[in-house]
Amino acid sequence: MKKFFVALAMAGACLDASVVLAKKPVVMSSLELQQLQGRDIEASKDQVFGAVMSVLQDSGYRIQAADKDTGLITGIASTKGKMSYSLWTGFGKSKKTPIVSAFIEQTSPSTTHVRLSFVMGKVKSTVYGSGAQDEEPIYDVSVYQTAFEQINQTVFIRQTMKSPAATVASPGAPIAATPVATTVAPAAPSAPK
Repeated sequence: MKKFFVALAMAGACLDASVVLAKKPVVMSSLELQQLQGRDIEASKDQVFGAVMSVLQDSGYRIQAADKDTGLITGIASTKGKMSYSLWTGFGKSKKTPIVSAFIEQTSPSTTHVRLSFVMGKVKSTVYGSGAQDEEPIYDVSVYQTAFEQINQTVFIRQTMKSPAATVASPGAPIAATPVATTVAPAAPSAPK
Protein backbone atom coordinates (compact mmCIF):
# COMPACT_ATOMS: atom_id res chain seq x y z
CA MET A 1 0.00 0.00 0.00
CA LYS A 2 2.86 2.32 0.81
CA LYS A 3 4.31 1.72 -2.68
CA PHE A 4 0.99 2.78 -4.20
CA PHE A 5 1.02 6.15 -2.39
CA VAL A 6 4.69 6.71 -3.30
CA ALA A 7 3.91 5.97 -6.97
CA LEU A 8 0.89 8.26 -6.83
CA ALA A 9 2.97 11.06 -5.31
CA MET A 10 5.67 10.59 -7.97
CA ALA A 11 3.07 10.71 -10.74
CA GLY A 12 1.61 13.87 -9.24
CA ALA A 13 5.06 15.47 -9.03
CA CYS A 14 5.75 14.62 -12.69
CA LEU A 15 2.36 16.03 -13.68
CA ASP A 16 3.05 19.24 -11.74
CA ALA A 17 6.45 19.58 -13.40
CA SER A 18 4.96 19.15 -16.86
CA VAL A 19 2.34 21.83 -16.14
CA VAL A 20 5.05 24.22 -14.96
CA LEU A 21 7.16 23.50 -18.05
CA ALA A 22 4.17 23.92 -20.37
CA LYS A 23 3.34 27.35 -18.90
CA LYS A 24 6.90 28.64 -19.05
CA PRO A 25 6.62 32.37 -19.88
CA VAL A 26 8.30 33.72 -22.97
CA VAL A 27 11.19 35.93 -21.99
CA MET A 28 12.15 38.59 -24.52
CA SER A 29 14.54 41.46 -24.22
CA SER A 30 13.16 44.93 -24.83
CA LEU A 31 14.98 45.07 -28.17
CA GLU A 32 13.46 41.73 -29.28
CA LEU A 33 10.03 42.95 -28.23
CA GLN A 34 10.45 46.19 -30.21
CA GLN A 35 11.51 44.21 -33.29
CA LEU A 36 8.48 41.93 -32.97
CA GLN A 37 5.94 44.69 -32.37
CA GLY A 38 7.24 47.57 -34.51
CA ARG A 39 7.64 48.35 -38.21
CA ASP A 40 8.55 51.37 -40.32
CA ILE A 41 6.12 52.11 -43.15
CA GLU A 42 6.87 54.47 -46.02
CA ALA A 43 3.83 56.74 -45.85
CA SER A 44 2.53 59.76 -43.96
CA LYS A 45 1.18 59.46 -40.43
CA ASP A 46 -2.34 60.28 -41.68
CA GLN A 47 -2.30 57.46 -44.21
CA VAL A 48 -0.86 54.94 -41.75
CA PHE A 49 -3.23 55.96 -38.95
CA GLY A 50 -6.24 55.40 -41.22
CA ALA A 51 -4.82 52.09 -42.46
CA VAL A 52 -4.27 50.79 -38.91
CA MET A 53 -7.83 51.79 -37.93
CA SER A 54 -9.22 50.06 -41.02
CA VAL A 55 -7.22 46.85 -40.50
CA LEU A 56 -8.20 46.60 -36.83
CA GLN A 57 -11.88 47.11 -37.63
CA ASP A 58 -11.70 44.60 -40.50
CA SER A 59 -10.14 42.11 -38.06
CA GLY A 60 -13.10 42.38 -35.69
CA TYR A 61 -11.77 44.88 -33.16
CA ARG A 62 -14.10 47.49 -31.72
CA ILE A 63 -12.11 50.71 -31.39
CA GLN A 64 -12.37 52.03 -27.83
CA ALA A 65 -10.14 55.08 -28.24
CA ALA A 66 -8.24 56.73 -31.08
CA ASP A 67 -6.33 60.00 -31.19
CA LYS A 68 -4.48 60.98 -34.37
CA ASP A 69 -2.47 63.71 -32.59
CA THR A 70 -0.91 61.30 -30.07
CA GLY A 71 -1.03 58.35 -32.48
CA LEU A 72 -2.70 56.05 -29.97
CA ILE A 73 -5.38 53.48 -30.83
CA THR A 74 -6.89 50.89 -28.50
CA GLY A 75 -9.36 48.20 -29.46
CA ILE A 76 -11.04 45.12 -28.08
CA ALA A 77 -12.45 42.16 -29.98
CA SER A 78 -15.84 40.65 -29.33
CA THR A 79 -15.88 37.20 -27.79
CA LYS A 80 -18.34 34.82 -26.21
CA GLY A 81 -17.98 33.69 -22.63
CA LYS A 82 -18.36 30.13 -21.44
CA MET A 83 -20.04 28.88 -18.29
CA SER A 84 -17.80 27.89 -15.41
CA TYR A 85 -18.35 26.48 -11.94
CA SER A 86 -16.43 26.89 -8.71
CA LEU A 87 -17.21 25.33 -5.33
CA TRP A 88 -16.69 28.67 -3.60
CA THR A 89 -18.48 31.08 -5.94
CA GLY A 90 -20.90 28.84 -7.81
CA PHE A 91 -21.74 29.30 -11.48
CA GLY A 92 -20.15 32.09 -13.46
CA LYS A 93 -18.76 33.02 -16.82
CA SER A 94 -15.22 33.23 -18.09
CA LYS A 95 -13.92 34.53 -21.37
CA LYS A 96 -10.75 35.43 -23.16
CA THR A 97 -10.82 38.67 -25.10
CA PRO A 98 -8.16 39.87 -27.55
CA ILE A 99 -7.06 43.45 -26.86
CA VAL A 100 -4.80 45.60 -29.04
CA SER A 101 -3.05 48.92 -28.67
CA ALA A 102 -1.18 50.78 -31.39
CA PHE A 103 1.23 53.70 -31.33
CA ILE A 104 1.85 55.53 -34.60
CA GLU A 105 4.50 58.24 -34.96
CA GLN A 106 6.00 60.12 -37.90
CA THR A 107 9.77 59.49 -37.83
CA SER A 108 10.69 61.32 -41.05
CA PRO A 109 8.77 63.14 -43.80
CA SER A 110 8.28 59.87 -45.68
CA THR A 111 8.37 57.25 -42.89
CA THR A 112 5.99 56.40 -40.07
CA HIS A 113 6.72 53.94 -37.26
CA VAL A 114 3.93 51.65 -36.02
CA ARG A 115 4.09 49.61 -32.84
CA LEU A 116 1.33 47.11 -32.08
CA SER A 117 0.75 45.25 -28.83
CA PHE A 118 -1.64 42.29 -28.74
CA VAL A 119 -2.73 40.76 -25.44
CA MET A 120 -5.31 38.19 -24.41
CA GLY A 121 -7.47 39.46 -21.55
CA LYS A 122 -9.06 36.92 -19.20
CA VAL A 123 -12.19 37.95 -17.32
CA LYS A 124 -14.16 35.85 -14.85
CA SER A 125 -17.54 36.87 -13.52
CA THR A 126 -19.76 35.26 -10.92
CA VAL A 127 -23.01 36.11 -9.20
CA TYR A 128 -20.89 38.36 -6.96
CA GLY A 129 -19.57 40.43 -9.89
CA SER A 130 -16.64 40.48 -12.29
CA GLY A 131 -13.19 39.52 -11.20
CA ALA A 132 -10.07 41.41 -12.08
CA GLN A 133 -8.91 41.09 -15.64
CA ASP A 134 -5.65 39.26 -16.22
CA GLU A 135 -3.72 39.90 -19.41
CA GLU A 136 -1.41 37.54 -21.20
CA PRO A 137 0.86 39.09 -23.87
CA ILE A 138 0.80 37.50 -27.32
CA TYR A 139 4.29 36.82 -28.66
CA ASP A 140 3.29 34.81 -31.75
CA VAL A 141 5.36 36.17 -34.66
CA SER A 142 2.70 35.23 -37.24
CA VAL A 143 0.09 37.46 -35.53
CA TYR A 144 2.31 40.52 -35.93
CA GLN A 145 3.48 39.59 -39.45
CA THR A 146 -0.12 39.19 -40.62
CA ALA A 147 -1.16 42.51 -39.06
CA PHE A 148 1.74 44.43 -40.63
CA GLU A 149 1.18 42.79 -44.04
CA GLN A 150 -2.46 43.90 -43.94
CA ILE A 151 -1.45 47.42 -42.88
CA ASN A 152 1.09 47.64 -45.72
CA GLN A 153 -1.52 46.44 -48.23
CA THR A 154 -4.05 48.98 -46.98
CA VAL A 155 -1.48 51.81 -47.15
CA PHE A 156 -0.57 50.76 -50.70
CA ILE A 157 -4.23 50.78 -51.74
CA ARG A 158 -4.79 54.19 -50.15
CA GLN A 159 -1.70 55.63 -51.85
CA THR A 160 -2.77 54.16 -55.19
CA MET A 161 -6.25 55.62 -54.87
CA LYS A 162 -4.84 59.09 -54.14
CA SER A 163 -2.31 59.09 -56.98
CA PRO A 164 -3.43 60.84 -60.17
CA ALA A 165 -4.83 58.66 -62.93
CA ALA A 166 -2.95 58.09 -66.15
CA THR A 167 -2.12 61.40 -67.73
CA VAL A 168 -4.40 62.49 -70.53
CA ALA A 169 -3.03 64.44 -73.51
CA SER A 170 -3.68 68.14 -73.04
CA PRO A 171 -5.38 70.11 -75.82
CA GLY A 172 -2.93 71.38 -78.37
CA ALA A 173 -0.37 68.71 -77.60
CA PRO A 174 0.79 66.74 -80.59
CA ILE A 175 -0.59 63.26 -80.81
CA ALA A 176 1.85 60.70 -82.03
CA ALA A 177 0.67 58.88 -85.09
CA THR A 178 0.69 55.16 -84.85
CA PRO A 179 1.00 53.07 -87.92
CA VAL A 180 -2.14 51.19 -88.80
CA ALA A 181 -1.66 47.77 -90.26
CA THR A 182 -3.49 47.32 -93.49
CA THR A 183 -4.32 44.02 -94.94
CA VAL A 184 -5.39 43.33 -98.45
CA ALA A 185 -8.09 40.76 -98.85
CA PRO A 186 -7.32 38.11 -101.42
CA ALA A 187 -9.16 38.61 -104.67
CA ALA A 188 -12.23 36.52 -105.12
CA PRO A 189 -11.89 33.93 -107.82
CA SER A 190 -13.40 35.18 -111.02
CA ALA A 191 -16.23 33.32 -112.61
CA PRO A 192 -15.43 31.62 -115.91
CA LYS A 193 -16.73 33.44 -118.96
